[in-house]
Amino acid sequence: YLIDKNRKKFVDWPAAVRNHHNFISGLMYHTLNMADVANKVCEIYPSLNRDILIGGILIHDIGKIEELSGPVATSFTVEGKLIGHISIAQAEVREASKALAIDSEIAAIMEHMVLSHHGKQEFGSPVTPLLREALVCSMIDDLDAKMGILDKALENVVPGESTSKLFNMDDRYFYKPKFDK
Repeated sequence: YLIDKNRKKFVDWPAAVRNHHNFISGLMYHTLNMADVANKVCEIYPSLNRDILIGGILIHDIGKIEELSGPVATSFTVEGKLIGHISIAQAEVREASKALAIDSEIAAIMEHMVLSHHGKQEFGSPVTPLLREALVCSMIDDLDAKMGILDKALENVVPGESTSKLFNMDDRYFYKPKFDK
């Protein structure tokens, strides 16, 4: 429902102003990467509720379509600066749950998936993950974001050399092995 409602922006928008997936269609690319990883994780851990995990992943960053200005020369909107994508998405999920008459527990779980997807309060989540699926969602989000950052940082590094310090990776250098040609 939320993706259909916002399809054009969801398909075109980047996932960020800088750092990870900050390119046209980056939001969709990031979301689908996460869904693919989650699908595999559910095969390994069948106790996870695949529908909840994938559903939470599909909507976790839906607020970015209002937080960010668009796919070209992306900047933060006024709403993005003042409210942020997590709060924007939580309000969208609540509205959609009411419009679709979704069970109150499922609605609360979906809101929790959005609110906790950054994993820690110091990373911007109002709450920490309190469901297995929310924990896995935050872990996959972090993994995909970091892999995007590293792939971008390493793409022009000569094998046998290192990146410059990466602020968003705890000021670490990352080495590109000589076998990585």
